[in-house]
Amino acid sequence: MTEEPGNKQYRDSVFCHYFKDKTRLLSLCNAILGTSYTDTNQLTITTLPGTFFKKQKNDISCTIGGKSLVLVEHQTILSENLPFRCLSYVTELLNNLVENKRKLYQPKLIKFPTPEFIVLYNGGEDAPLKKEMKLSDAFNGDAHSLELKLTAYNINYGTGQELLTKCGYLKNYSIFVDKVREGVGDGISLEEAIKNAVKYCIENNVMKEYLEENAKEVFTMAMLEYDENEAREAWKEYYKEYYKEEGMTTAAANMLKENIPIEIIARVTNLPENKILSLR
Repeated sequence: MTEEPGNKQYRDSVFCHYFKDKTRLLSLCNAILGTSYTDTNQLTITTLPGTFFKKQKNDISCTIGGKSLVLVEHQTILSENLPFRCLSYVTELLNNLVENKRKLYQPKLIKFPTPEFIVLYNGGEDAPLKKEMKLSDAFNGDAHSLELKLTAYNINYGTGQELLTKCGYLKNYSIFVDKVREGVGDGISLEEAIKNAVKYCIENNVMKEYLEENAKEVFTMAMLEYDENEAREAWKEYYKEYYKEEGMTTAAANMLKENIPIEIIARVTNLPENKILSLR
């Protein structure tokens, strides 16, 4: 039964919806970790729940074989704040693994699966195939006693990303996104671009079974995703024009008042995010 997006507990993206399937997610994790798990019963999805009509707090997380806790974030903007966001996610995820919280105060050490932090980027801007991001960058590079490292991969189709050859499901997803973007770039409406991408993928055995079963949901989710991205670009152009005679600090302060996302303000004004945050 098809569920209207307004009735969902949170709003899915096509990526999250597609990789909720344990077989696909296991294949993705094997590609990322270099493992060869075959039994989906060894995988437990641990994604944090979200709030009404919003994405869940994190995109996808799971434990595999009791050895790894994998957190995967799918991004169209490479925010430098991703390590901090992952820190908040993993704290809650690890806490959820402790059924009896009293054990946290007992002498015996509690063992946890090793966290792996992964970002899969497929935005429209140039990005390296692989990039390491560190929490210590927020502390002027001094990790001291707290550090978190994540690896960001550019999964845009045609970049030569090795992960796409290791995980066919990820490659198929990247082809779908590329076809939507190609249609929009050719000047057709977003609605038609999504429909054409779905048609192309089904005809060429790309995400075929998934798209045949979830065509309506995919269309709705993709419309919401791309509308959000287009809105961000619209904000960027609007504020560049509107504040071209104003100082960028003033522009940033005004955008903060209008609840524009920090990463968009940084891209528009070229101010560092810590400077923007200080304006609050």
